[in-house]
Amino acid sequence: MASNNSLKVRRNDEAVWRVIDGEIVVLIPQEVELHALTGCGGRVWELIEGEIAISEIVKRISAEYEVEPQKAREDITAFVHKLEQKKLLEIIHPAGVEASL
Repeated sequence: MASNNSLKVRRNDEAVWRVIDGEIVVLIPQEVELHALTGCGGRVWELIEGEIAISEIVKRISAEYEVEPQKAREDITAFVHKLEQKKLLEIIHPAGVEASL
């Protein structure tokens, strides 16, 4: 199983998003559900420009929100997994590494 240090994420290319009243609202055109990302979750979404390592997101969120890196890693890993289940982003696994968080 890969560690978060080697995993990267990227947004679904079909995702359309906007900031509305401080919330990030995300829509996949073929889906019928809007997704609202607030607070730290919205910031994580903003940090996902192109491909970015989960470890880099953890580093930046830890600094910006003054949270312990281990706690940030746990929360961000869970959040990223939820976004993947909703097809809002893709987790990119290094070649030859088991596709599991």
